[in-house]
Amino acid sequence: MSDKVRRMNSLKTLGILCAGGLLVACASGDPGASGPDNLDSSKDTILRPTAIGGRDQVVMIYAKVVVNGAIGTRTCTGSYFAPRVVLTAAHCLTNVFVDQMFVYFGDDFATDINELTVQGATLIPPPPGAPSHWSKADSFEVHPQYDANLNYPDMGVIYMDRKPPFDPLPLYRNRLDNSFLNKVVTIMGWGANSAPTPTTGAGGQVERTGKTTFLGSPTAADYHAEDPNPGMLNATVRNNTFKLDGHAPNSNPCFGDSGGPTIINQYGQDYIAGVGFWVGLSCENYTIFSRLEPFLPFLDAAYKKGGQETLIPSLDCVAPNPSGSLTAYFDYNNKNGVALTVPYGTKNQLALDTLGWRPTAFAPGEHDFVFGVDFGVNQTLTYSLAPDNSPRTTINVTKNSPRCGADKASQVECGNACRAQERSGCPNMPSFSTCLDGCIENNEFFANVYPDCADELSALNTCYATVPPGMQNWTCFDGSVPDSPACSSQVDAFVTCLYY
Repeated sequence: MSDKVRRMNSLKTLGILCAGGLLVACASGDPGASGPDNLDSSKDTILRPTAIGGRDQVVMIYAKVVVNGAIGTRTCTGSYFAPRVVLTAAHCLTNVFVDQMFVYFGDDFATDINELTVQGATLIPPPPGAPSHWSKADSFEVHPQYDANLNYPDMGVIYMDRKPPFDPLPLYRNRLDNSFLNKVVTIMGWGANSAPTPTTGAGGQVERTGKTTFLGSPTAADYHAEDPNPGMLNATVRNNTFKLDGHAPNSNPCFGDSGGPTIINQYGQDYIAGVGFWVGLSCENYTIFSRLEPFLPFLDAAYKKGGQETLIPSLDCVAPNPSGSLTAYFDYNNKNGVALTVPYGTKNQLALDTLGWRPTAFAPGEHDFVFGVDFGVNQTLTYSLAPDNSPRTTINVTKNSPRCGADKASQVECGNACRAQERSGCPNMPSFSTCLDGCIENNEFFANVYPDCADELSALNTCYATVPPGMQNWTCFDGSVPDSPACSSQVDAFVTCLYY
């Protein structure tokens, strides 16, 4: 029974109680398989290509998705336009597991898929810095005004955990006006090269390049009742998209090319000039691309979130702990879409953190109650963080700093439990931040979803907080927080509540 509780208290590590963990656990273990998402409209590829291959910056997006309650994989196309940032279609980013979204930038998918390690239903790429044709999404976002009913603006970005080994391709920042009419443009993508039925494709996951002609903005006549795209009945959508000629012998995108670029060349330089949005039935006759210039504020902000935005730490509050000293708990706000690493040293200083509980890796977004550090009632604790592209933030904490109130009681309870568990001496422990995050999420789950056992869980955490250091006082588990025989009665009470 102790093992069951131990696993629940390491929620973030094992992903048992979170919805994402449950869903990913149901996914197919075959990394190359296409699941029930085969009929999804995001699977487009290029018919009548002029070449196999294309620019390095035109990448494949490969993700685990849930569609109509079933788990499958989705292939889309994207364009690498800023350090650690890929531009694609918003509809490619719906119903995806962000921890199972990858960007592929090789030229032999069938071989390079083997670079992903399979752990159950989870795919793991080589770590950043190791040889790889893959990156993993740190996060993603769609345009804030995206309307799924109109499928507009069909634009999103993926923030990667590493830079590919080539430079980004710049955006064309001007409007493709009537001077481009009937000019030849280039399309690229990783989709199918045939359409066995009007809504399915075959032959995808190979990069292809094609040539077609620019036809200007679509008109209301480009609404087809047999293949309804409601955006074509909206003047704003038509004004902010453009049409390419998909009739033979021109190339045309197909299933799996969604999110891919129109590329134009100006004075010897290639530019991304559009994002793949909609294609005719059987991948024939025409395709619609989103223009870029109406959405430059979104794209410029995304460029900055590739590592140029700020990372700012802050003090959350100070709480007494069972040993009689104080613990300062800290938050941070990483405004980037990518995780940032700030190694210990002059840019990440906290002298009283002798156990290394402060993080060196900072995930995107706002994060509360991330870690704690002990200090004496007569000491001043100083935390100084100076990430690249951010100002140095120095925080001085004393016994007079803001105390944790009743609204923080659950977090402090977890902080005290994790303080003790991290001092257990057990090998291969998760970080203090991981322990704290998992415990807090467990507490929230039981308080909000299963309140009948919340008091028993709280009693267990409180017991853990009083267990002395030393492996003789703990039962260790590889890669997870430990249990303690001293808390066996609390374990039994909690498990009895859960099961009986």
